Amino acid sequence: MEKEKRNKQKTAWNKENTVFIGIRLQKSTDNDIITYLQGKTKQSVIKKALRLLIKTETENK
Repeated sequence: MEKEKRNKQKTAWNKENTVFIGIRLQKSTDNDIITYLQGKTKQSVIKKALRLLIKTETENK
């Protein structure tokens, strides 16, 4: 019962505070990305890459 309550609270928190973004990579054209991400924490790598891109674009304005 307690586990169900925690799950409901976590689901409510996630709904209020997070956004899900998915990505589908094509094996034939995105294999370099797929290979690079293997064995790494994908979320962290993608967030770091996006932050670096944002920083670079912001500095070049």
